[in-house]
Amino acid sequence: MVTEKKIQYGTSIMFLLSGVVLSYCSYFANGDIGNGVLWYLGQTVAFCGAVFGLSLYARQSKAELKNYIDSRFENSTENGNEQ
Repeated sequence: MVTEKKIQYGTSIMFLLSGVVLSYCSYFANGDIGNGVLWYLGQTVAFCGAVFGLSLYARQSKAELKNYIDSRFENSTENGNEQ
């Protein structure tokens, strides 16, 4: 795995874990979860969704583009051989 991906996934997972731990500690210390803690947890979930979602979307789009180019190239070479 590329170092950039390791850093992205590592920070994303650590960020999410920090939000979960903070929420857990806040709930058991105070009996409820404060607005600031919920905001932080929401930011961690949004960040993780962006990191994992954009990565998967980019990988899928790249594969679709490659398949499209390959199929167009195969069609053009087949049509070129017939003439």
